Amino acid sequence: MMKEFFLGKSTSSAGKRTRRNFLNYIFGSSLATIAIGYLLPKPSQSRELDLETLCSLYPQNSRCLNYLPGVKAQDTNGKVIQADTLLAKATPGIPFPVKGLPNDSVDYLIIKDGPQIAEYAISPICTHLGCTVEWHPERNHFICPCHGSQYDSVGRVVQGPAKHPLPLITVVVKQNQVRLVATKPAIDPR
Repeated sequence: MMKEFFLGKSTSSAGKRTRRNFLNYIFGSSLATIAIGYLLPKPSQSRELDLETLCSLYPQNSRCLNYLPGVKAQDTNGKVIQADTLLAKATPGIPFPVKGLPNDSVDYLIIKDGPQIAEYAISPICTHLGCTVEWHPERNHFICPCHGSQYDSVGRVVQGPAKHPLPLITVVVKQNQVRLVATKPAIDPR
């Protein structure tokens, strides 16, 4: 019996259990590898952003050179706004009312010094209770008709009861077009 042990010929059941454990381990590992292969995304299932989202968040991306995200901005009479025409007549610091988004609300473009159109527009929905605020040029504020909250020309709270600034939407200016995108900008510039 000693001779069989040294030659690797085991007649005990312990040797069989070791081989059985090894085969079970190999079989289980193979099944786990196959299962993981089915669960992980295939190369054809890309996790890239769709072009609308990509160009809304990163309009300077090279894939967005000829892509125009969102919808065309229109003045309150429904006429499409051209960027150069708007900048010729707009005053920096005075919000400019525009339409175009599906909810048919009036949003406000921000004209910065230069002049240039800001990468965001103000959605006039009061953050207190959801009333629609109105721009009052004589006071240089957005004023809520419901509870009197006031916001400055870029939508920051000046007087409560509102505690948060007005919501923003993304604006893309490209190919002399002003486009409105119904998502908030990647960075709130206020």
